[in-house]
Amino acid sequence: MRRTIPLLLICLALMSCKRDRQTDMDDAAFVFNTENIDGDESDYARPAVITGHILHPEVYPNTREISLSIPFFDRVAQQQTSQISEDGDFAFSFYPYSPRSVSMAPFVDELMVCPGDSIHVELDFSDFNYVVFSGRGADNNEKLSVFRMRYYLGDWPSFGAYNEEDDEPMYPTATGFAEAARLQLDSYLESLEVFVAAEHPGKELEDYCRKEIEAGYYRALASQLVQYKRKLEQDVSGLFSIKDAEHLFDGVCMNKSLFELTSSLYSWQFLSVSDGELRRFIKDISLYINHLEKVTDNALLSQMLVTDFYNSLLNENSLDKFEEYFDIFNKKVRFPLLKLETRDRYLFKKSYQENPRLLSDAILNADRPKDGEPATFKKNEGLELIRSVLSGSEGKVVHICIGASWCIGTQQEKPFLNQMAQDYSGQPVRFVNFYLDDNPSFDPAQPSNIEDFHLTDAQRLGLDPIFHTGRGIPFYLLFDKDGVMVDFGDHLRPSHPSTREAIDKHLR
Repeated sequence: MRRTIPLLLICLALMSCKRDRQTDMDDAAFVFNTENIDGDESDYARPAVITGHILHPEVYPNTREISLSIPFFDRVAQQQTSQISEDGDFAFSFYPYSPRSVSMAPFVDELMVCPGDSIHVELDFSDFNYVVFSGRGADNNEKLSVFRMRYYLGDWPSFGAYNEEDDEPMYPTATGFAEAARLQLDSYLESLEVFVAAEHPGKELEDYCRKEIEAGYYRALASQLVQYKRKLEQDVSGLFSIKDAEHLFDGVCMNKSLFELTSSLYSWQFLSVSDGELRRFIKDISLYINHLEKVTDNALLSQMLVTDFYNSLLNENSLDKFEEYFDIFNKKVRFPLLKLETRDRYLFKKSYQENPRLLSDAILNADRPKDGEPATFKKNEGLELIRSVLSGSEGKVVHICIGASWCIGTQQEKPFLNQMAQDYSGQPVRFVNFYLDDNPSFDPAQPSNIEDFHLTDAQRLGLDPIFHTGRGIPFYLLFDKDGVMVDFGDHLRPSHPSTREAIDKHLR
């Protein structure tokens, strides 16, 4: 399950209750204000260019494009896609807004990029270990690639780890887990020293690598200790504090691990929230934002926590709430990267809501050649399954759950799904389960208008790059009567009243 359960409770209540305050701003006149950003625009508003060349492209002749992943606060990182030319060339251009990390999976795990950078990457389809950089920052990126492949794997102890011999928890107590995480940290820091002695990175890269290790450590503590507290009711006080990780948020380089760490800290801070405070936060977002600011003395981390919350509203396509309380975000968040990336995501979501067919068609036909392109694309079997479901659902609203029989969230939602399907019996609505496992479990309470598909390996592999099912399930898709994907995300859970509202809207 994902880390957003407490947040979803707040967002659910916020979306289902009446507005506590009114705004005189006309929705159509809403403008995302970026006038109060810190810093000089000439420093952050410079594009970065990444070019590349692929050796031996004939090894994978059906691979016609390569993707650049730009991490932020989202389930699915922002991506750019570049077509690979007949000569094996590709290129990207984007605004980093700040020194930050990006990736070109599965070829480059992490790439340091600054505003104004020009970086060239040479890849070899016959040897994925061959990666050569040139241009500005080439030395740092070559050595960073070595660090990630040989010295730091990012593997940390976890709450759910079990011993293979006796199938018992590997870390039954929070204290034991914290000790194991500390030993792993010491081991990685020793590896860092070996890396420094062997590769002689500059201080900038050495500090970057140290931050990467520490961010992984604190994220493991924050995210896993929450599980010990909530599921086992163990005392985790004294094992971790947000203050321990504050020094990592210095704004020098916004690597992927800092966004992940912020999301873990977001969950951690809920441990200190009483039920009474939670009810007050539900009634007034401004009180909740003030709370987020008080959990840390670090200015950047404070802005990142606030940005995480506002991006959760965008994740749930709750643009009305985002716009209604935008003035708080606008005042609190001034760091260029946080504000401008949020603006870009807001504009994308706004465009999607105004015309969902464009994005829907792009996703559903991602494996089909565009006009004028040769028909050499390999079919995506996950998309083929969705298209097959939609082809038999003309004139029906379709609600798809991507889950698994072993997933606690899927299990918890099952009674709500059964009740919802029963309530819509006889209406043009189709309920479909895509199970990531092949467990043919039989649910005697399941209504006849719910269909189950147990996905093959090929179907799972086809859906994951699009909806990132590996990052958390259950995940939901909603299609209107014309087969257009009009909404998607974990906010479409059957237990949420807003899900029925969305179905009713498209039934009309």
